[in-house]
Amino acid sequence: MERFVRSTAENVNTRRNKTISLKSLATYPAKKRIWYAGTDDSRLSVLREVRAPKASSKGMPGYAERELVTMVHAVAEGPNALRNAAVLWVELHGFRAKEVRLLLVGNVVLPRFGDRGEFIIEAEAATKRGTNGVRTVPMEPLAVEPIREYVRHGRPAYVGAGDEPLFLTENGRAFTRDGWATMAQRLRKRLAGEGIAFKQHPLRSTCARRLHEAGYPDSAIMEILGWSSMAMLRRYLGKIPVAQLKRYPTTLERVFGRAG
Repeated sequence: MERFVRSTAENVNTRRNKTISLKSLATYPAKKRIWYAGTDDSRLSVLREVRAPKASSKGMPGYAERELVTMVHAVAEGPNALRNAAVLWVELHGFRAKEVRLLLVGNVVLPRFGDRGEFIIEAEAATKRGTNGVRTVPMEPLAVEPIREYVRHGRPAYVGAGDEPLFLTENGRAFTRDGWATMAQRLRKRLAGEGIAFKQHPLRSTCARRLHEAGYPDSAIMEILGWSSMAMLRRYLGKIPVAQLKRYPTTLERVFGRAG
């Protein structure tokens, strides 16, 4: 154990990976209440300095309003602009990257005659345990037009068999995992020119925080984001100060339009 810890601490991996390895190793003896003191030639073990990570009280950071506006305008230009805009608007609903990649065109219900649009996320797109089943997520009204524009004018004919994904490559094929990562990398480079360090996953935190600030109850946020436990909610939102909670509108105020 001592040799493993020391080799991990001295290898060429990133500091983040070293910390994860050491803390993961420390978790087992800590849970078993085995306090590893060291060896004859090393009386003080490096494990004594490793502590299990504590839950963050701040949660995972999301994007500010200014950054979101910049993203929306930046991706609407250049090659594949219609697809990039539609991808970003779908991800702003807080979906996982894999859920967006596997989203079927038949599971995107665009509004007609005053109805609200919605997304249907199936179990096959789940990436975490506890997210089995089907969930529906209301479509943000501002997202309707970018998605409709992509479907009507920017989406190539589907080349493939089986269920038809919403987002396709330039040659009409379904995205592979690596292909989707490459597409996201191109978006990242484009937004880097606007001063934004873009990653897909923080959009989940952004969505969760915006829903929370709008007065949605925890159960509704968990349903929309596909979380099965309060622990995940607190991991993303952190501990909201009581003073800040008092400034949020109540659910009834939001429903009846009396929120400030």
